[in-house]
Amino acid sequence: MKLNCHRVKNLSYILIDKFFEEDELVDVLQEVKDVERFFEPAHKTNTAEDCNGLKKTGVGLFLDELYEKNRNASAILTHNRKIFSPEITDYAEQFDSFFNFISMSNRDSSLLNYYTSGQEYRPHKDDARISVVTFLRRGDFSGGELVFPDQDHVVEFVHNRAVIFPSCATHGSMPVEGQGEKVSIAQFIDFKHDTL
Repeated sequence: MKLNCHRVKNLSYILIDKFFEEDELVDVLQEVKDVERFFEPAHKTNTAEDCNGLKKTGVGLFLDELYEKNRNASAILTHNRKIFSPEITDYAEQFDSFFNFISMSNRDSSLLNYYTSGQEYRPHKDDARISVVTFLRRGDFSGGELVFPDQDHVVEFVHNRAVIFPSCATHGSMPVEGQGEKVSIAQFIDFKHDTL
């Protein structure tokens, strides 16, 4: 893993290149292929909406729901736990105290998103504290960048790159162009108080 911190205007974010180790990546990509048959249209994954309708045109799947009885059966849900490792949390917290929310978290969920040519996720905010989006490439395509329109900033799509950022930051995914498929794993990290 290679970690790099960035600050653009009022936005702090962290890039992690080579997020998954090679053997983990093999397992993750195999799982993506295995669960394709369970993908659901955007309106079934509670995707962000506005007055113009759904903001996402790809399909997806909440992995926590699929593996609710045995999360350890998922390579993705097992390997993305590294986001809570001291190697990442210590680095993130030293850069910006906002990222203390990662180690304070007591709840997270992961949404597997799948985009083909022309598909995108228009700008939106996530309902969590911290978002982590991991990019995966299948085949050849261009586009698919992560954009932060309020900061007029674009994060290049790089295979096996994770981006950590505040969920309240407006962000989107640029359209995919070409014959390949963009896969992204959106991990939503949150802290929920128990209700009595």
